[in-house]
Amino acid sequence: MTVALALAGALSACGAEDTSGTSDASGGGEAEQVFEGEDVDLVVPYEPGGGYDAYARAMAPYLEECTGARIIVRNEPGAGGLVATNQTAVAPASENRMQIVNTVGLVSAQIAGAEGAIFDLNDLNWIGRVSAPPNVVVVTPDSPFQTWQDVVDAGEPVRFVAQGPGANDFIAPNILGDAYGFPFEIITGFAGSTEARQSVVAGDADAHALPIDSQLGAIESGDVRPLVTVAEEPDPLLPDTPAISETEAPDAEAQTIVDNLIAMGETGRSLIVSPQMEEERVEALREGFQCAIENQELLDQLESQQRPLAPLNGEEAAALVREVLEAPEAFQQLVTASY
Repeated sequence: MTVALALAGALSACGAEDTSGTSDASGGGEAEQVFEGEDVDLVVPYEPGGGYDAYARAMAPYLEECTGARIIVRNEPGAGGLVATNQTAVAPASENRMQIVNTVGLVSAQIAGAEGAIFDLNDLNWIGRVSAPPNVVVVTPDSPFQTWQDVVDAGEPVRFVAQGPGANDFIAPNILGDAYGFPFEIITGFAGSTEARQSVVAGDADAHALPIDSQLGAIESGDVRPLVTVAEEPDPLLPDTPAISETEAPDAEAQTIVDNLIAMGETGRSLIVSPQMEEERVEALREGFQCAIENQELLDQLESQQRPLAPLNGEEAAALVREVLEAPEAFQQLVTASY
């Protein structure tokens, strides 16, 4: 197990302990004093209607209650989230701007030195991790691949679909194919993840890897079958689907690569603010976030949407990101090659 993965597990446990504490879910204390009566933008770096948008809009009323601010959800799509993140990274101290981010995408972009990524994740102020759904590889119900070991043992290239270089569904099969040593090809050019998955459903490709909550509807409808989750343990949303840790990698270096892919997935979806925001205001937002995620109504609402929370506090989220950014060179090279 790599240092990054060990940290992910340790921080997850620590985060669970922190969020079961004694803060008052009806108000945010210091957070209310700092933000009372102010507007705070909660930026979603994608179009309305997706998972990030759903989390932001579900949390907004509870963040309002806990901070005393008016939380305004704003959608700012562009360049896979980079446009909004760049704006957040340079926002002045006077701007009440908070953003939900695809941390996995940002970490991989920074590792790869992707064009358009002008931020340093280590400089950002992390408010907390919201969720961390692992990738799940899906196939058609009648696919000859019954287990992940069947994929590993494939004699012919396994055809994965992806939205394009740098996308989650492009990075995962590249890294997994290299680590386990099976032949694969990646078919791109789709308008989005739904169109990509439909290519698998139609029999034009073999497999698709995306976070569980993005695949769950198609799984429950029977369009696709979950094969394996890229995780250390089975996920509660798919308890009968084995975790990839159950399939041994060929050697220690390959196992380290798989462990770091799991750890990168653990960075999940998080809330950030500008490096320029004053420390008092950062801490108030962190307190407001912790207050909000303890509200049982919010927990019940997200559970009914099958979008569970997996919170870490701001310092824990920042530490996990920092560890993954320092992953071994072999892993970083594979991430870079996926762009």
